[in-house]
Order: sequence, then C-alpha cells, then structure tokens
Amino acid sequence: MVDDKFLIEVLQSRLKRARKLLEKYGDSWLVLSVGTNDTNIDYLLGVHAHGFMGALLSRDELHVLVGRLERSFIRHLEENKLISDIHVFYGYGEFEKELKKIIAEYSGKRILANFASFELCFHAASLSYTFVRKLMQMAEDYEIELRPSGRFVYELRQTKTQEELLALEYSVSETMKILDSIISESNTIKPGMTEREIAARIYSEIYKLGEPSFEIIVASGPNTANPHHITSDRKLRTNDIFYIDFGMRYLTMSSDITRFFVVGNIPNEIKQVYEAVVAAQNESIKAIKVGAAFSEPDNTARETFKAYGYDPEKHFIHSLGHALGVDVHDVGPPLSHRVTNKKIPENIAYTVEPALYFEGKYGIRLEDDVVLTKKEVKRLVRSPEEPICL
Repeated sequence: MVDDKFLIEVLQSRLKRARKLLEKYGDSWLVLSVGTNDTNIDYLLGVHAHGFMGALLSRDELHVLVGRLERSFIRHLEENKLISDIHVFYGYGEFEKELKKIIAEYSGKRILANFASFELCFHAASLSYTFVRKLMQMAEDYEIELRPSGRFVYELRQTKTQEELLALEYSVSETMKILDSIISESNTIKPGMTEREIAARIYSEIYKLGEPSFEIIVASGPNTANPHHITSDRKLRTNDIFYIDFGMRYLTMSSDITRFFVVGNIPNEIKQVYEAVVAAQNESIKAIKVGAAFSEPDNTARETFKAYGYDPEKHFIHSLGHALGVDVHDVGPPLSHRVTNKKIPENIAYTVEPALYFEGKYGIRLEDDVVLTKKEVKRLVRSPEEPICL
C-alpha cells in the first residue's frame, strides 16, 4: 500500500495542470457536487461528500465549501496547504450563502461551471437546471461571465499527469493482489457458491484499501453472454464457466479488470474462443500508438477475430476499450472502429477488453489496463494465456 503522501502529490499535479489550463479558458473553475454526482470534486480534493461540497479553483487560489459534518474530510488538504480558504456550512441555506461570498470575490471575472453539453463532455454536465438558474442569477448580480466548462474539463482530464499514471499503476497492482489472494485461497470459489457470494467476497477486500470503481459483475454459465450482467443468485456448477469484472478506486484512480474462469474441465470450444480473445487483445495492444486513430486498435481486434473464424459484427458487440481515470469510464473517446476522426494522444490510460458473446450460450471477455506515454505503451497487467481453472 502506498503512503498517503503520494495522494497529495497526485492532487498537486492536477492543481498545477488545471491552473495552467485556466490561462486558456477562464479565470476560475467552479465545481459543485451532491454526494458523488460530480467526480471533479474527487479529482480536485481527493474525497467526496455525502451532501453538498464545492470547490472554486483560480490560477492562485482554491476555495472549498464543506458541510460542518464533513469538515474532517479535507484535513489532508489543509495540512499540506493546498487550500486558500474554507467555507463551512450547515444546511442548504448556509451553503448558498457561503457560495455567494466566494462568487462575489470574482466580480468582473469569468467562471467556468459544470453545465456543459452532455454530448461535448459528460464529465462537465452534472449541474441541475435549477442550480444553473441560481448561478446565472448570482452571475448577473455580481457581473460575472458564467460559462460552461466542457472543453476545459475535456482537455484537463483526457490526458493524465505522470503522478496520475503512477497512481493508476498502484491501483491496478492492488486490485490484482485482491483477485490473486481470493482465487488462491482453498475452497473460496467452488460449485454451490452464488455469483453474489463471490462478489461479496471481493467487495470485502476492496473496502480494506479503497472503494469499488463500479458495481462488480460476476456472471456464470449462460449469464456470461451478457456484457453488463447484473450479479445474481445463480449458483456455480461443476464444469461451469464464469467471469469477474471489477475494479477499485485507489489514490483516486480507478482500475478495471476482467478475468475468465472454469470450475472443472475446459470444453474444447471454450479453449478455442478464449485463444481468439487472447490473440485479439495482444494484437490490438500493439496497435495502440501516439498519433494513431482511436479506431485502429479496435479494427485490429476485429480482424484478428475474423482470422480465427468469428464474425465480430455478430459476436463482438461493444468497443475495444474506454478511458480510465478518476472515473472508470473517464474523459476521452472509446477505442472504437466508429471513432475515425480523432488521434490517440500521449499520457492516457485505457482498458483493452475484446470479447466474443454467443447469445443464450456463453461469452468470454478479457480486460487489461494500459497507459500510453510518449515513450511506450505500458501494460499494467496481462491476461493469462489460458482460462483460470479452479
């Protein structure tokens, strides 16, 4: 487990990057979140609240709004002098009052807020219509230019700082330790266990270090044919198959891993499909390069499936991968054959998850996480060449 001091280094790297980018887009960036509905709070502060929490970042200040009951959440920021001032409130009335105090200080300035077009940047589109109207009234009262933050957030979060990429590497490493420890324990996963029981065991280990980056998927038997199966009470059987798709948010960075298992003997048909999925993953990772189209790795996976005799139009029904970061589906285009007009930049993190699904029968998906820098494509974890037998 990494020292908490490293989390401060991650946050400092983000604040530095955001402030540099504000020179291009505006004077300050306002983030207001209720619970976890805007993970830009996690991005800036390294925590999220149960109720309201806010942050306004300018080129030289960081103002924080926090509820009295959650004041202790930001001690690490105070101790490391990342915050300019703290506005503590109790209840919505005080929250709005304190927010007005902060905004009043930026009279005549340009404030970016997260009410961007959903299509432009989902991660900058969290504010409700009602609250946007309130902000517009405040902006009018204090002669502030209020603008959507879509392009700013997209550019800010699509590429990662070196500290973020290292944090993701730690997150993936700890995630794999959890999986390895569970499957190595005698009789932990066996016939008679339900999908829910397996998921519960994984949740238990994740919460010792961080939090799940999404709801764990455990799919067995014919349920494996559903890419977004909802973990159920189905019991494992002898000579059954299943996959686990899970991740952990650790040091504010989300991992995302999928592994495929066999309980008992491996049918030849499963072996052949698994071999094709491994080949598609390996070949597509070779195609991930700075300057390549986002479509190229996905097209490579599809051509590999064709070479193995499988129709990707029918059996590979999603894109090859998605961006990773604070969110498990972070800012950035998918690795998809449909994204032909955008080029892959450096300093990004992505999943690579080729799959073959046979409706009503079974499916096989493997998912690894990679980071791409100017120098290399680093595979943070590697799927086994053969199914994991339990």
